[in-house]
Amino acid sequence: MNDLFNALYSFLGSVLVIVLIILAYFINKWVFKRIEKEAEKGTVTYQIVKVIIILIGLLVFTITLPIEQELKGQIIGLIGIVLSAAFALSSTTLIGNALAGIMNNSIKNFKLGDFIRINDKFGRVTKKGLFRTEIQTEDRNLTSMPNMYIATNPLMIVRDSGTIISITVSLGYDVSRVKIEEALKEAALACGLTDPFVYITNLGDFSVTYKINGMLDDINKYFTTLSLLNAKVMDHLHKEEIEIVSPTFMNQRQVNETEFIPPVIRQAQKGEESKLPEELIFDKAIEADKIEDKIESLEKIEKQIKELEVESKESSDKATINKRIKHLKEVKDRLNKHIVEQKNKLNEHK
Repeated sequence: MNDLFNALYSFLGSVLVIVLIILAYFINKWVFKRIEKEAEKGTVTYQIVKVIIILIGLLVFTITLPIEQELKGQIIGLIGIVLSAAFALSSTTLIGNALAGIMNNSIKNFKLGDFIRINDKFGRVTKKGLFRTEIQTEDRNLTSMPNMYIATNPLMIVRDSGTIISITVSLGYDVSRVKIEEALKEAALACGLTDPFVYITNLGDFSVTYKINGMLDDINKYFTTLSLLNAKVMDHLHKEEIEIVSPTFMNQRQVNETEFIPPVIRQAQKGEESKLPEELIFDKAIEADKIEDKIESLEKIEKQIKELEVESKESSDKATINKRIKHLKEVKDRLNKHIVEQKNKLNEHK
């Protein structure tokens, strides 16, 4: 009986280590759930800390096992070899993606809700993780890309302050350049673009290529405005009796000098403003963008609280300042709660 008790007692240290590892794991999870203002960066840091806890716990557990020192050394050496081999084999993938993820979060080159383009991938950012970044594309599907792919390829970020959208159209040499440019600028203004300008990008054998550009202030209407720009270009060119057809078309079959310009049809006025396609396409990205906005608001509130606390120490009217601080803290708590709810909802969104 004493031998059994002594054997069980010898494992007491190992059991305590396991309990401490589990406790540290849940404390780590609880702490990072509380840090909502750093929601996305917290996710990455949480994963790193979790891996470190597991590795350290495994080593301490091996050390506390009631076995011979020589065997402990062999086990620790084996763990070291396994970890070294794992790091070596995955250095170009896991570690590379993790370092790229840390870099993307530290330099803050893009945030949740941003439009980004990487090679042929274009969409809005919905999630930033340690190893992968998720974007929602124009067909509403979710695309997950390794962070190393993002770090090693040219990244285009559509600016929140607005972006230039453009389309090209090829027209014949027989039409006045000035007349075409005026019609294209009017088309750009008609679809809500500002400061329109026209480039002549190519002088071909049979046609001239014009590129109409304009500033789009509300990037949330990117695809809608791009489609509308195509429509308005057709409408305004037809209105000016400018035929949108390749000059070689006339050489391919006899058309008896017929112009291919459809009659203008007046559109019926809609009673209510219809829902933008972007609201359907980028539903998850829009929710992620709202979370990012709340996080930025939270940071501003915390900055105000710190400034008021410093001001309170030197002011004679501390009661008014403390009242303001109390109000800001209440707003901060409500904002934190909303961020947690929206983040949980976003994680459930597939």
